[in-house]
Amino acid sequence: MTTELNVLPHPIAINKRSKAPFIPLNVSLLKECSTLREFQQFHTLIIKLPSPLTHISLAKLIQSLVNSSHIDYARKVFDQMAQPSTFVFNTMIRAYAGANAACREGIGVYSQMRSSSVEPDSYTYPSLLQACSSLSDGRGVHALILKSGHCGLDVHAQTSLVSFYSSFGDLECARRVFDGMPERNVVSWTAMVTGYVKQREYDDGLALFHQMQVLDVEPNELTLVNVLSACANLGAYEMGKWVHRYIDRKGIVINPTLGTALVDMYAKCGHIHKALHMFKRLPEKSVFSWNAVIGGLAMHGLGEQAIDKFSEMISVGMRPDDITLLAVLSACAHAGLVQKGKEYFDLIEREYGVRPNIKHYGCMVNLLGRAGLLEEAYEVVTKMPMEPNGIVWGTLLNSCSSHGDVELAETVMARLVALEPYNDGNYVLMSNIYASKGRWEDVAKVRRFMNERGINKTTGCSTIEVDNVVHEFIVSCSKHPRAEEIYNMLDEMSMRLKAEGYMAKTSNVMLDIDEEDKKRALCHHSEKLAIAFGLISTKPGTLLRVVKNLRACKDCHLATKLISKIYNREIIVRDRNRFHHFKHGVCSCGDYW
Repeated sequence: MTTELNVLPHPIAINKRSKAPFIPLNVSLLKECSTLREFQQFHTLIIKLPSPLTHISLAKLIQSLVNSSHIDYARKVFDQMAQPSTFVFNTMIRAYAGANAACREGIGVYSQMRSSSVEPDSYTYPSLLQACSSLSDGRGVHALILKSGHCGLDVHAQTSLVSFYSSFGDLECARRVFDGMPERNVVSWTAMVTGYVKQREYDDGLALFHQMQVLDVEPNELTLVNVLSACANLGAYEMGKWVHRYIDRKGIVINPTLGTALVDMYAKCGHIHKALHMFKRLPEKSVFSWNAVIGGLAMHGLGEQAIDKFSEMISVGMRPDDITLLAVLSACAHAGLVQKGKEYFDLIEREYGVRPNIKHYGCMVNLLGRAGLLEEAYEVVTKMPMEPNGIVWGTLLNSCSSHGDVELAETVMARLVALEPYNDGNYVLMSNIYASKGRWEDVAKVRRFMNERGINKTTGCSTIEVDNVVHEFIVSCSKHPRAEEIYNMLDEMSMRLKAEGYMAKTSNVMLDIDEEDKKRALCHHSEKLAIAFGLISTKPGTLLRVVKNLRACKDCHLATKLISKIYNREIIVRDRNRFHHFKHGVCSCGDYW
């Protein structure tokens, strides 16, 4: 583009007030502007060629400046306008969305708008809310909306409030606004569903989606993506499968975003082969799609296949990002591919131009620690270019637990107490390490330490989906409607396990009680309750899928292997770290987790 903008020839018109000829300015020239200097030249032309349409040219100029992030100059033009329109005020309010001191500046423009007697419209308050960087700012804007009388009338303003409160985690306020809306569009429903999913309130998100179906509200793509995410995190396979059928039935185009959500859902619900099939069907694959399938293979312990898929990704010219490389390292860690993992870690920056972050280092600690290379893992932690966080130290503590290294565990625990003084998981793990060695006095010290500081152990929780309903169980749960049948099945399972030579692994029960009480405590773990419920609620041979919030304990892992053989059931358990596929008395992890 040249340094000067040429005005296209137009017929001469007459300005009736000045009786002087003028040439209307072609605002399409703004599309050719890219630099601030070029916008300034266009501004000069507006000044040199005044017309009755000057206010339109200035409005378009301000819009283009804002879209090009030239906010300061847009403000100068705005401040020189005699009578800015609602459109111009909205544009300037929108300009401050995401900028520093955004809310203060945005509210300042809004105040000027009202003092100028310019009426806000359906775009004003959504733009103002976008400028808010804190919950208190948003509540202030909410007060302005209420004061203006728009909240009860404007679906756009109310939808923006739902989105705002949801994004800041205040689901109670979001739902209050949502429930009070006399009219809702798809966007407002989506905002509420998205809010629930982002705040990990997956059950509520699915319940609201069900309400949408009852009221015959058509979900949009974003709704479906969030519902699939909820299904993935809950392990709600039947619901996820229903969503997929809905997409096909409605003829909804599966773009990379929706396709990735489907791949992720199938992988996290235990159906990695369906995830692979879905991935193969995608007409267009984004880096997120590749990440979902490689990460899914990693979670299922299919390290070699994950590496093959990564090689395929590179061969088609797709550039990996930091998440891709994290998934590859994770695949190596889950499959015990130590040398491969080291090779990929060395290539991260040199070959792929990605600077390793703390998650990549954490993955290397996990890789080495799982393999029993504890000193090497400790060396990685101490030589990291960034300060190791609680997650990294916690990963090493997990490895110490797996390999019974009490001395290193105590060193690691000292760091964790300083970094995460109220993380119950660390104390429980340290207590388990002591318990496994029979050091009951040390176990008691850890318990006292937790009690003195009010640190409570996270309750083990497992879910299982039966007939499209997700049932939740906690340890020793007795509130389920079929509790008596479940405990009868537990007794049967216990007898049949003993007949198979099962010996409960009581070494990690961190209570100084007799062996029988320890066995009873293990028998009532949440995943065993979920499996028992699955056995009494489904036909023989039906696959059972269980999702657990904590890492699978050694006893439950052993018991589930035998249960899969005794009852001839395939059982898929997703714990906090990975998937375990139990079949014919064998687990896909090869007892390596």
